[in-house]
Amino acid sequence: MMIASKKKWIVMALAILMVCVCALASAQSYSLGDEADEIENIQTALKKLKLYSGGITGHYGEKTQAAVKLFQKRFGLKEDGIAGEDTIAMLYEETGISYSESSDSSSSSSGSSDTLRHGSRSDAVRQMQEDLTTLGYYSGSISGHYGTLTEAAVMKFQRANGLSADGIAGAKTLAKIATALGNSSSGSSSSSSSSSSGVTLRYGMEDSEDVRTLQQNLKDLGYYKGSVTGDFGRLTKEAVYNFQRANDLSADGVAGSKTLSKIASEMAGGSSGSSSSGSSGSSSSSLLDTSDTLMLGDRSDEVLKLQKMLAEMGYYSGNQTGHYGEITEEAVITFQKAMGLTADGMAGKRTLSAINAKYKNNDTGSSSGGSSSGVSGNDVRYENFYNWRRNYANGEYCSVYDPETGYTWTLRIMTKDAHMDAEPLTAEDTAIMNKAFGGETTWTPKAVWVTFSDGKTYIGSTHNTPHSPFHLKDNNFDGHLCVHFPISMEKAQEIGPYATSHQETINEAWDKLLAQYR
Repeated sequence: MMIASKKKWIVMALAILMVCVCALASAQSYSLGDEADEIENIQTALKKLKLYSGGITGHYGEKTQAAVKLFQKRFGLKEDGIAGEDTIAMLYEETGISYSESSDSSSSSSGSSDTLRHGSRSDAVRQMQEDLTTLGYYSGSISGHYGTLTEAAVMKFQRANGLSADGIAGAKTLAKIATALGNSSSGSSSSSSSSSSGVTLRYGMEDSEDVRTLQQNLKDLGYYKGSVTGDFGRLTKEAVYNFQRANDLSADGVAGSKTLSKIASEMAGGSSGSSSSGSSGSSSSSLLDTSDTLMLGDRSDEVLKLQKMLAEMGYYSGNQTGHYGEITEEAVITFQKAMGLTADGMAGKRTLSAINAKYKNNDTGSSSGGSSSGVSGNDVRYENFYNWRRNYANGEYCSVYDPETGYTWTLRIMTKDAHMDAEPLTAEDTAIMNKAFGGETTWTPKAVWVTFSDGKTYIGSTHNTPHSPFHLKDNNFDGHLCVHFPISMEKAQEIGPYATSHQETINEAWDKLLAQYR
């Protein structure tokens, strides 16, 4: 009886403990493809248990999913690879991760005010995340946890508003956010109050029929490529943002009355159709979808786009029919040979990403000497590299534009860790890059704009000194180079002086870009 009673007491204690931990843990569940600050904690906990060997990225990739499954198997949980409430609670209990709120605070001249920084967890952080989401700076989950995604959003806000970009939300930053929210109340997001429906659609809304209609309309217009779910997530926000940019609206990713009216007008007009998004050089929909594989016999709008792009770059001379015939196949083979790709005539992920990068290089491809760019300074993004580096596969292509000299060149991605290792694609690309550096080989950082296969352009910093290892042999560049992108200055200083010098170059260039374009 004593043993049975003791077992019963232990079970009850564990149940109470689990309830307490669950109450402290986020009720959000995470699965493959998600990005959130909370996922950093999950990855850290899995690493402590030696179940996870990847980076602490905040991105729920295949390695994180596999590690969660191993944890679930070890502790008798449902092996679905989803980090739900029970899994997170057990994981944090096993690794001793605390969910106490941050006690970091400081006082300002106007009175006591919390200072929020990386690692903080509180309702104040949750409110700030909601505010930054409304202002278009934050696209992660509203978790109340101040992780890498939140820090990057704060830095982006600070830079855009003339504050010291340290990623710490002190009294000045929080006051500026409040002011910005007040100013935005007269913008597109609040203008819906004068509309008949009074609807404003924004990031975080779930299971909404209005959002479902918005997604379908943007899909029909060629801006949205996700599923029609009724949930306003990152893809929907980006589609709204791209639509607003293409139609001269205030681009905040929030669908207020002006945006919804313009969408309705475009849908009713029907004359622009999906091509309206393609008319803007900054819209990612003007590029090829790299998830497709196009081949002999296919007939689609993507094939038509492929033919158009190859024709403008001088590889295709046939009729632009949307039919992937032998002339199209031959053009693809010619392009593949020029890029050092497997010349099989099939346009798969690597070929399509190379076409996108080369097409974005300049209006007519690199044959013009690499001295023109199809990218505007308004298109350039300042975003923490750790939040988006996994969006592009090793072996893909990207184009680099030097705003100082006007030269562009193409790189092939090798690896991505604290920065990106890459190689000039061809001897011509090496020659153009060296021209941009004044004909000298140097480690001195140069600020550049880098456009990837989905059409997104990020500010970065690079050099042109080759160093081991390397893969390409016919590009007159016996080694690889490094391209750095925004990370927190604290992290850069932790890595070392060279990473710090690149961050200083990036930050200085971003300040100039803001002054010129924003």
